[in-house]
Parts: sequence; structure tokens; C-alpha cells
Amino acid sequence: MMTKAKFIAFIIGFTFLAACTEEEPIIEYVIVTETVVKTVAVEAQPTVPEIQEVGTGGVTYIEGEQTWTNDRMWLMDGKIVVRNGGNLTIEAGTIVKAKTENGADATVLVIAKGGKINAVGTAENPIIFTDADDDIDYEDNGISPNRIPTDMGKWGSIVILGNASTGTDTGEAEIEGIATGYDWTTYGGSEDTESSGTLSYVSIRHSGKDLNAGEELQGLTLGGVGSGTVIENIEIVGSADDGIEIFGGTVNVTNLFIYNNGDDAIDLDQAYKGTISNAVVVMDTGTDNVFEFDGTEDSTGTIDGAFTVQNVTAYGNPAAEKTDTYGHWKSDATCFTTNIVYKNFISETTIEGIDADTYGGLGTEATEGLLLFSDLDFITSDALADIFSATSVSDYDTLAEVVSAQVEGTGADETVFGWTLYMRGE
Repeated sequence: MMTKAKFIAFIIGFTFLAACTEEEPIIEYVIVTETVVKTVAVEAQPTVPEIQEVGTGGVTYIEGEQTWTNDRMWLMDGKIVVRNGGNLTIEAGTIVKAKTENGADATVLVIAKGGKINAVGTAENPIIFTDADDDIDYEDNGISPNRIPTDMGKWGSIVILGNASTGTDTGEAEIEGIATGYDWTTYGGSEDTESSGTLSYVSIRHSGKDLNAGEELQGLTLGGVGSGTVIENIEIVGSADDGIEIFGGTVNVTNLFIYNNGDDAIDLDQAYKGTISNAVVVMDTGTDNVFEFDGTEDSTGTIDGAFTVQNVTAYGNPAAEKTDTYGHWKSDATCFTTNIVYKNFISETTIEGIDADTYGGLGTEATEGLLLFSDLDFITSDALADIFSATSVSDYDTLAEVVSAQVEGTGADETVFGWTLYMRGE
């Protein structure tokens, strides 16, 4: 039996044990360091202008590298010249406009000998060249709100000049109209494989302004341009003069669409030695000829050549002012013209020229010194004899025929032109 003394001792011991086993509190110490706030200067981003002007009239040179971007409108004023060693890049979808000046002051983009242009668009985003009064913007999906395809001659043109062989007495020449006495107006040489760059999916609209009497600008002018240059998927709309004119050189042009031009659609001169392949021509009421082809202008006869024009569909205009619009092969032109379809031409339309001293009749390929043809199809009620009545050709039935409708597989492959204004119903 526990005595009172023992009980008191037990209570004291238990209390002491409990006090010894109680956990002590844990205290954490957090070291707070001083926070330093630094002010970082942020460079302001440049404001993208709505319109980027290039040139102020007169002559403006591009030397070195320059890029025209598709985040603004580009406005050319005067002669914009990419000089020897210069390179102008134009992004897909870019819209370039040109001031509308008169006569010799007309705005022209010139790629001089030794300069390059790389204007590469796409079918979805072609590069558009037009005039300053065209209200087209990037929101218009390539369709102008105020211009129509028959608007002509509102600005100059695009001119590309190179160092390839050219049929003149010196092998060189000066491009007509834009200026005289400058190194950047000459073309020609001996570098037939030279490259002046690339034009691809480019729409050139409302160009061809008159300069001086007898000196006009085309939609696209190529002088002495070499075969290393790429010219493909080109639309030329509303040129007041020729659609395209080529002076000498060896450049090839593929997928060409010419719509409502004023003079000749395809004009080839000075011993051009390249190939025009897959083209559509849609003529205006005042269009002169589908083709105007000349021979060399070298009086010594040492610089000559033969070019090929193939796979073309030409649409006449029922309200045409002229009847000799099929084509004019003159000045001892030497070339091979093949697989051409003529549609919608008025009755009594004829062919011009065809010199007897170079005419070689039916051919299979371009041959220097000869003018050759094959597979010309005329959709008309006229007889072949009437179509060739203005020429000395008598064996026309070997190289041409009259058909009631276009034969499958003849003429141009028009499916590649879905991106153009004409094919979009404009």
C-alpha cells in the first residue's frame, strides 16, 4: 500500500519527467537580401511608313543591296536605276506604284548592265507594279478598286539590260527613250549566260507611257539579257505600247500573259536567240499585231541568231480596228514559230511580211538564217489562201490549217494563269 510520502514523490517525479520530454520550439531564420531594381532602356521600334518613297524625280541609284518589303506601299518617282553591282530584292505580295510624269520624266525602273533584280512572288501573292493613281491596297486581294484593264500609259515601265550578244554593228546599243549619255542605258556584249536576276509572278499594269516622238515604253523591256536570267509567270496589263519587247540577248520567257496592249503583244528584235514558251495574248480594239518579229540589225551579218516562239493562244477582238493582226515577220526575221492558236479574230485578218530570202517553210526547230513555221491553227471561216494573201507563201497548207474549234493539246496551257486578272474575271 502506497504511503502518502511515496505518492507525493511519484507526483514530483512524473512532473519532472514530463517537463524533460516536452519538445522545444523550432525557430527558423530567413535572411532577406536587398532587392536592386535596374532600369533597362528599351529601344523604340521604327514606325513602318504607309508609303515608302523611292526617288524624287530625276535619277536615283540603287547600289549594293536593297529590299522592298510587303509591309508598306512603295512609290517610285523618276528613273530608279539598279547600277552595276546593285541588287534589288522585292518580297512576294509587294505593291509598287509609280508617279505619273509626262514625256521624258516618266517613271521607269531600270536594271542596268551588271545589276540584278530578284522579284519573286507567288500565285497567291504576286508582286504588282502599277501607277500612283491606282487605289489598290493590300486589302484588295490584287484587284484595283478604280483601274480597269484598258487603262493604259499611266507610267513608264520595267527595263532590264544585260551583257548578252545583240544584233547591232557594235554588238551594243542604247535603250530607246529613257535617257541618253549614261552608262546605265546601254546593253549588249558577249556574256550570253549572264544573269540579271529573277522576275516570277509579277503583274505589270497600265504602263507604256509615251516619251518622245517615236520612242515608247513597253510593259517589260529586255535588252541584251542573258539566259541565266529567269523570267516566268509574267502578266502585262494595259501597256500603251508593246506588251513585251526584247532586243537581242538569250533570255527565255515562260508563262507570259499579255492583256489589252496598245501596239504589238510580243515584239522581238536584234537577233534575239531565246525562247518564248506558253503565252496567252488577249487583244484590245487598238492592238496592232500578236507578233512583230525582226532579224538582226548587224549590217556585217556577223551577229545573227534564231529564236523560238511556241505554245501560244491569241484571242482577237471582234471590235478590232485593224485586220492584219495575226503577226508581222519582217526585216529578215529568223525564228521558229510553232503551235499557235488564233481565236476570235474578225474576218479578213491576214499575216504580214515573211521575206522570201529567209523563208524556209515547215520546220522543226530554230535554225540560224531561216524563218520556219509549224502547227499554226486559225479558228475562222476564212481560207488559208486569204490569210496568207499578203505574203509570197504558197505552201501554207503544210504548216497551217483552219479549224472550227481549238484542238485539245494545242496552244498555251492556260491552267497556269489562274492568278491573272483575266482569269479571275477582271
